[in-house]
Amino acid sequence: MLIITNRNINKSNFKEGIGDHEAFGDGVNLKGLNEVRLAHAEKKGGQWQVRLVKEPSKITANNIPSKKVFAELRERLTLGGKNGVFFVHGFNQSFKKNLEKSLAIERTYGVEVIAFSWPSNPGGFKTKEYRQAKRHALASIGALDATLEKMGAYLKVPFNKQALEACDTKFTLMTYSQGNFLFQNYVTNARYEDETSLFDNIVLCQADVDNECHSQWVDQIQVGKRVYITINENDYVLKWSDANFQKARLGRTAQDLNASKVLYFDFTCAPDVGNTHGIFYKNKKGAYWPESSYIVKLFFDAVLNGNRGEEVPNLRYNSNKNSYYYSL
Repeated sequence: MLIITNRNINKSNFKEGIGDHEAFGDGVNLKGLNEVRLAHAEKKGGQWQVRLVKEPSKITANNIPSKKVFAELRERLTLGGKNGVFFVHGFNQSFKKNLEKSLAIERTYGVEVIAFSWPSNPGGFKTKEYRQAKRHALASIGALDATLEKMGAYLKVPFNKQALEACDTKFTLMTYSQGNFLFQNYVTNARYEDETSLFDNIVLCQADVDNECHSQWVDQIQVGKRVYITINENDYVLKWSDANFQKARLGRTAQDLNASKVLYFDFTCAPDVGNTHGIFYKNKKGAYWPESSYIVKLFFDAVLNGNRGEEVPNLRYNSNKNSYYYSL
């Protein structure tokens, strides 16, 4: 998988150009949070191997590392018949946790993950750490903007009939938990234009942001096809966030779902969801896919592969609440 990160680099972790799950730390890049580095990660024999993409001493128009990496990604996905998922994780995620979660997405849904890994695990007392992570999220807007701008520029298929017919690859953006706070502030930032229009779907998964007035920013999102918002009213992580810090969370509230350009999916009553926060990869008992709720898995399998979540069986639309819900 491809890693794009503004975390600090643990140079001592690399031996002959290869590091492991501690290749990047929980601090910020020494050059600032706007500085991103690219790396390739692969798990072999139960161990992570992380290769840092080399940067030339002098960058020119012909040797831009991201241009080459994204061109290779497009070719790899096209030849392999896979779709891509750009994944922005949430609070309290070490680099290793981010790797493991991204791998779970790849293995479960048959996609290739491009992980945007930001320093959301600064350490310390939980409530203080949470606030510091939010500050890191705000400061990471520039890094996310630069990343999406380059992706849009370098992943585009050449505009000719043969190339367009040959390319069936779809891209989805999934922002998870506090990663939605980063994304929200990016969308409302003056830098945001139409960078996210390259994605077929955008999934705001268990969003740790205010439900109040959310329509004001989610309706600004530029997307190729659809924007989805997932909800679990019993989400225990968002319950903690709700109780300790702020207003009702978007990912935990089935009221005032009033954005006009998104589709809401309330999985509160879906089988085996319970109080789960990570509904896309585990169930109420903590078991990982495929042991989790089959209906939720079908939904994420559809949307992460650029297809329609609203066409999944046993999901019905409630016009009074403006959301889809599970029903036999």
